Amino acid sequence: MTTAALAPPAQPPEQNASYRFTAPRLPSTPALARHWVADLLRFGGRAHLAERAELCTSEVATNAYLHTASPLMTVEVSLSTEGVTVCVHDGAPGRKPQVRPTWADPSSLSPTGRGLGLVSAYADMWSAVSDESSKTVWFMLSDSSTARCAA
Repeated sequence: MTTAALAPPAQPPEQNASYRFTAPRLPSTPALARHWVADLLRFGGRAHLAERAELCTSEVATNAYLHTASPLMTVEVSLSTEGVTVCVHDGAPGRKPQVRPTWADPSSLSPTGRGLGLVSAYADMWSAVSDESSKTVWFMLSDSSTARCAA
């Protein structure tokens, strides 16, 4: 005879807390990061933000992978009563990323250059900050449907 016990469900992520995902700079890291963020939000009762967060995380993490030689990338998700903030940290301070002109030019045949334009369109706020040793690109998604601005 086989017996089984049901385990109690895991507790959802706490509000007003931060969660980190650190991975090596590999081609698979942006996909892992975006799925981790989306799963965290769905599990944490923020499913309504998961799709936008997944898209924005994908774009920012892909930029960190493509445009830096940083050996590690860290994604931090902060859950608060106001919404969700996602930060992607890399070890390449370089110049601050900016929305490139290809976003504004629909005739551009370039397969790249639209990522931060998408982040600007889908996030309520976003920005990039650097110091001597690292760069962080962050975006915020508000729980309020009326909040909408781009940094």
